[in-house]
Amino acid sequence: MTLMRFFPLLIFLWCLSSQVVAQLQLDRFYPCVVSTGTTTTIKAEGKFPSWPIELRSDREDISWDLNEESGTIELTVDPNAHPGVIWFRALDSNSASDLVPLLITNTSVVTETEPNQKRGEANQIDLPISICGRLEKSGDLDGYLFSATAGEQIIATLRGHQILGSPMDAVLQIADADGNILFQEDDTHGLDPSIRFVSPSDGNYLLRVFAFPETPNSTIGYAGSASYLYTLSVCNSDAWIEHFLPLYRPVGNIGSESTNPGETVPVVPVGWSLASNESVQLAPATDISPMTAFVPGKHGWQWIPSTKIQRDDPMVEYLFEASEKAEKTPTATIPFSFSGHIEAQGETDTIEFKVKAGKRYRASIDAKRFGYPIDTTISIVASDSGEVLAKNDDQIRNIYDSAVTFQSKEDATLKALISDTVDSFGPHHAYSLTIQEVTPSFTLTVPSGRFSVKPGEELEVIVAINRLDGFDKEIEILLEPFLEAGINEQITAEPVTSEPKGDSAKTVKLIIKTSQEADYQGYLQITGLPKVDESMEPSKISATHELRPEILVDRQFLNVRKTE
Repeated sequence: MTLMRFFPLLIFLWCLSSQVVAQLQLDRFYPCVVSTGTTTTIKAEGKFPSWPIELRSDREDISWDLNEESGTIELTVDPNAHPGVIWFRALDSNSASDLVPLLITNTSVVTETEPNQKRGEANQIDLPISICGRLEKSGDLDGYLFSATAGEQIIATLRGHQILGSPMDAVLQIADADGNILFQEDDTHGLDPSIRFVSPSDGNYLLRVFAFPETPNSTIGYAGSASYLYTLSVCNSDAWIEHFLPLYRPVGNIGSESTNPGETVPVVPVGWSLASNESVQLAPATDISPMTAFVPGKHGWQWIPSTKIQRDDPMVEYLFEASEKAEKTPTATIPFSFSGHIEAQGETDTIEFKVKAGKRYRASIDAKRFGYPIDTTISIVASDSGEVLAKNDDQIRNIYDSAVTFQSKEDATLKALISDTVDSFGPHHAYSLTIQEVTPSFTLTVPSGRFSVKPGEELEVIVAINRLDGFDKEIEILLEPFLEAGINEQITAEPVTSEPKGDSAKTVKLIIKTSQEADYQGYLQITGLPKVDESMEPSKISATHELRPEILVDRQFLNVRKTE
């Protein structure tokens, strides 16, 4: 009897406890792509203990209203919005979510309808189109039926793993009306596939999508889950942009004369059915995404992240090929960044540069890191004698982007030779080469882009230190002052030192303390200040986390809220 009297109280306390610990969780949006100039009803998927919530985004060319139904949002995209990504963060009175992407396209958008696995059930689509789909369970396969004429070019590009973060390794297939597979592709951009197909005859064709887990396991058969989300862009004879050069934006001016007066270094689109004078536009970077390159009315866009190369003339393969000196090997001045791609079998790209006697230099390539299917080899060769000073295929095991360190005994002119290790080639095989003098330095990384702590408690942040080229100075790791008034008294951290040797040389623990009055949902920034000679001006380095391969974010979100 005694236990029964207390039973209702126990149930009440259990329910109260559940409400206290309930945390908001934004997993994804469906559909995951919207079109410019439209209003779309989208579903925020996750856990929302209370609704409505607060949404924050990194772009101003969109607006939204939250419906009464939990998770339902009316999103409006400005007609002049550029294609690319919107990053959203959801918040409520207690918690905050990670950043979640939503894509913007300049074509019409449809969502898949089930069932569409069998040939007779495939969704009929009219090109050009962008599709939002999901492989929602094991064994799932999505099919789309379209018509094409003989000789018509069809391009299909899937975005899932690389940008949406879907944990899948997708495959695209094109089959004829009888089900015979004509073309199959995977791993074109990282784990995301892209197909360029020329129709052999008039008729209907079937485009299939299926996937395996991003990390191979013992599972046999197609994989699927609620997180296997993708967008599929399909067009026919319209122009398609595969990528833009340069892949990196050096610090300085870069732009298109037609859209950015005064900026004379163009960005070059590479793809199919493109005019020689396409007008590239560059959307400014947001506080999350890098600059975005696109051509109005054309399919395809690309992030162009910045580098630390201090110059205003990024070197692009196509600019040299279009010049009157196309027969000459381009000559660069260190430091520089050079973007190109291996488009023909057996091709070796060459760029010449001058070095000083005894100085150490590093040549490094980014390609696989950004999802391009090229396994580069780089050789540094003396221009006059042909002597090979350095050569590299892979930096380390399973890291396929090349890097070498080299020096010359005398002032000399050298050549960098770039090729594909397995003699692969094609329009997807883009790369960016950077050559600069070796200078001891360091980088800092943190394991997450979001941290949470209750008022009055402490937060332990692990900061990893990567010491480069023999950097052997002490580094003071500290929490930067908050911009919001009053927060610096409520949230504090004592600086911690990373010594040149020992355990702290590689990792340190920064302890962030909060007062009982702390109430904050916003960004924090952790930096490292090297202790150098008085004759040198120390430069702070911000700790980053990798949101996507192209996006290193140098601040993290901090949630300090009392649970109600």
